Amino acid sequence: MKVSSICFTALLHIQPTFASRNVGNRALKAAKGNSGAKKNKGKKSQSSPYNGPLVAYLSKSPEYTGTDNPVGTATIRFNPDNSFLFLIDADGIDPDCVKCNVVVTDGASCDDPGKNFFASQDDPWATGLNFYGSFSAEGSTNSAFRLTNEYGSSDMMDKPVVVYDSKDVVIGCGLLRPEIKTEQLVAEMGVYPGYEGNLTVGGMIKVEFNRDDSFLLSYDLEGLEESCTGCGIHIHAGLSCDTHDLVMGHGWNAIAVQDLWTPAGGAIYKSNEDGDAKSEFHLYNGFNFYENQGHAAVIHGQDSTRIACGLLV
Repeated sequence: MKVSSICFTALLHIQPTFASRNVGNRALKAAKGNSGAKKNKGKKSQSSPYNGPLVAYLSKSPEYTGTDNPVGTATIRFNPDNSFLFLIDADGIDPDCVKCNVVVTDGASCDDPGKNFFASQDDPWATGLNFYGSFSAEGSTNSAFRLTNEYGSSDMMDKPVVVYDSKDVVIGCGLLRPEIKTEQLVAEMGVYPGYEGNLTVGGMIKVEFNRDDSFLLSYDLEGLEESCTGCGIHIHAGLSCDTHDLVMGHGWNAIAVQDLWTPAGGAIYKSNEDGDAKSEFHLYNGFNFYENQGHAAVIHGQDSTRIACGLLV
């Protein structure tokens, strides 16, 4: 796969939990294999309000205690004959994988992913076709297969994608959502957690992604320090603005790229005499749209104090 989506957890400098995304699960015990058509066979939807591709953001199972930290995407694109092309593009997987299983299950969340999801007489997820392999010592995959489970796009929406390692242990999961055509994230900025200064920063940060996963970060802010020059504006590793600890530090992929959330990398803003700032810059942090989604954007003051925070959605 492209180095743009190499595992957050394993590769971030001093950010060991960057890949612990918002899977929100306490346990991940997926039953796989021959679950039986009688249990899994269900009445298919008579209408399909959504017929487009689905994408699941993959991240580590919280129950998994090994060294692998899968991060990436699983994409399903449907054919007219009701089959689909399944693509998995991920890093941080088991480097020993040659034919490791990946399945779609019938659960409602990654907390309880359930069993293999199919309406056909036989379980297509037990045919041995639904596998991926690692092509690097770090554990990377860019694999695909074709399958039919007699369900369409609207039926499979919100279903879990479950990833196994070479020992048939569940290491990752993500929920299937509609593919986003316009890859743009926006954060509405508010006060940084614990900040007790006299600034009340407001405004917006927008991140627009290119095909190579670089992006244009634009901002329109107010309530800043007057004439703040070379002040920091960054995407952080955390997924919350609730506490300082949850915001964490800079978010970047240490194998793909150096930390560009620096003045040398161009990640700065300049405010005017009224404390307003509006401009943009291009940057690349080694992660794609889905891997930056939900992360904290942070504004710093002249003395590097964190003064504002907002989540990219």
